[in-house]
Amino acid sequence: MRLLFLFLLLGAQLAQAQQAVLLDTYGTYNSTGVRRQVADAFFYGGLIDSNEISRSLSGLQKRNTFGLQMGLNAQWQTPWSVSKDAQKWGSSYKWVFNAGVQQYAGLQFSKDLFGLVFQGGLPYIGDTLDIGNLRAEATTFSKIGIGFGNKASQSTFVLNFVAVQRNLAASLSKGSWYQTPSSAQIELGLTGQAKFNRASGQAYGLSLDIDYRFGSADSTSNEQQFQLLIQNLGVARAVQSTSYSLSGTLQYSGYSIATWQQTSVEQLAQAFLDSLGFEQALVSNWILLPAQIQLSKIIDPESQQRLAAYYGAQFMLRQTYTPLVYAGAQLKVKQFWRTGIGMAYGGFGGLRMQAYSAFQFKRSQLLLRSDNCTLRNGASLYLQFRCDI
Repeated sequence: MRLLFLFLLLGAQLAQAQQAVLLDTYGTYNSTGVRRQVADAFFYGGLIDSNEISRSLSGLQKRNTFGLQMGLNAQWQTPWSVSKDAQKWGSSYKWVFNAGVQQYAGLQFSKDLFGLVFQGGLPYIGDTLDIGNLRAEATTFSKIGIGFGNKASQSTFVLNFVAVQRNLAASLSKGSWYQTPSSAQIELGLTGQAKFNRASGQAYGLSLDIDYRFGSADSTSNEQQFQLLIQNLGVARAVQSTSYSLSGTLQYSGYSIATWQQTSVEQLAQAFLDSLGFEQALVSNWILLPAQIQLSKIIDPESQQRLAAYYGAQFMLRQTYTPLVYAGAQLKVKQFWRTGIGMAYGGFGGLRMQAYSAFQFKRSQLLLRSDNCTLRNGASLYLQFRCDI
């Protein structure tokens, strides 16, 4: 009975204390030139229309990118102060717990490589194709962390323990493809390297998440409020990674039936790899997480301004991701409903339209956002929910 009373007392204290739960989930993919119908065929199945391939090929440049990001993050801003001493700085900060899982995948490729993969070598007989400048990056990781946050400014600082389930870092610095017009002979030259971590050989490390607000958050003030958001700034150590490298040329003109009968497929494949100078080894290495840095002007939800502007820039420590800039305007439709529309450029794609709607209730907030409303070369959906207890 006494134990039950203690639980009820603790529950009452939590109900009266100021705390918050934040949920953030998102999924987005985009490209500088590959149309959405081509990517959807890989995600959801189905046939790829030849017209969409032709339209994608005509829109590609010398350097092209395709990227995918997905994630789910949960944060609990507790009612417990870092310090109970009112004279110390920790008295104005609350403990924060954080957990999440995220996935990043980025691909940089040439126009010739896209055409060779989706149209085959027949349209390019007699031409030398540049299939170099190829880079592929993919990371899947989970994190759990502890930190502190300021209730007044809503700034938070969290240190996370990170487990990387899968990581791929591959590059092909030089690559060429030539098929002679008079015969079926193919000349292939490649120079590149790759490192790969499987789930059986996880990598562990630390990362830092910072959400720093500065400026005025007072709805009666004309001073603007800004946000510096840093996520996944850290590294992980992989004890055992599989490293691949190749540097060589290959001339292939087909094999006779006698050769196929006397040689296994594994031996033929090994002969191909030997010609390209293929090497494989087990190594240990550091993995740089896909850190994201964003500086933006944010709008106070309590502001009485009917029309307000927002803008910002986002960077990511990945070579397959270009800096992203965005700007737009927000309209306060009702006291509880705000909606905005703007334009974004960079990241994994070119110029595109973004839109969002935010709903604010007595103790909760809901935000729905898309950074690719036109759905031309991709799609995106962000959902953020906050509940104050």
